[in-house]
Amino acid sequence: MASLQAELYYWPSSFYSQKVLLALHEKKVNYKSRIVNLFEHEVNEPWFVRLNPNGQVPLLKLGDKFISQSDSIIDAVDQLNNAPVLVPDSSTPEGQLTKQWRAKLDSFNVEGLTFGVLLNPELAVDEIKVPSAYRMTKEEYRVKSCKSVERLEKLREQYPELKEAYDIKIERYKKRGTSMFEKSDTVAVMEVLETLLDEVEEQLRKSRSENIIEHWLCGPRYTAADISLCVLLGRLVSIGLLSKYLNPAKRPALIEYWNQARQRPSVQKGIMGVKSAVLWYQVRKALKKVVAGAAVAGGVVALGVMIGQKYKA
Repeated sequence: MASLQAELYYWPSSFYSQKVLLALHEKKVNYKSRIVNLFEHEVNEPWFVRLNPNGQVPLLKLGDKFISQSDSIIDAVDQLNNAPVLVPDSSTPEGQLTKQWRAKLDSFNVEGLTFGVLLNPELAVDEIKVPSAYRMTKEEYRVKSCKSVERLEKLREQYPELKEAYDIKIERYKKRGTSMFEKSDTVAVMEVLETLLDEVEEQLRKSRSENIIEHWLCGPRYTAADISLCVLLGRLVSIGLLSKYLNPAKRPALIEYWNQARQRPSVQKGIMGVKSAVLWYQVRKALKKVVAGAAVAGGVVALGVMIGQKYKA
């Protein structure tokens, strides 16, 4: 599989896209990137739904094969070359531990936490890093959800061959629209995270005691479980909750872990570099419009010259 061309469809700030980005960088896989703008609903466009009926990012194309779901993509990426191993053999103690922690971390309701804090910003204890252009009030969120359903219903009519995929997306948007991420619900999710990170702290202390030279969540190697944990901690940074959970008195091992993890090139590029990635995308998009406008203007001028020459003749 090492010779297969990899192409990633993703959005830089997408939680699950970041997991795949970290895996690709850890494995040093060369890939072609294709940004799919979540805020402009590009995941709902027919061209993308045809590629991925789930209509979600990330999506990885390996050769002629498309792979969706971040964990499945990470598993496939891990097979592209021999080192480093992100998904240890499940028959080994390290592999079993990695499997358990991936499942535990991935089961956390990150969507409830993210939207809950963004729609109840008073819950944040640090600066929210999400650009203001991508934030909204609860009423704006409700209206946007309704408009998304209307847009999807129109697309379903226009592209009957994609009806099944759009039906699923419509139900998903309706369900999300009825969940207004009330403050009390968000606080409950935050309490679940407290318990989860207490367990992470205990595991990190155990790993540190067993692996003197280098220690990560499941042992001496950085694995797919660490990818899940790092992206979760990165999400806490972006929604202004990191300092709430990285209490020196309560979770010193987690603080040590994050200080170590964020020095990794993969974390720097896939998580800490999100803001610059989105900015660069916006700049390139703006430049394309300028170039296209200039081309049109140039064509008009050229046509005018041609017409002028004709009348002179």
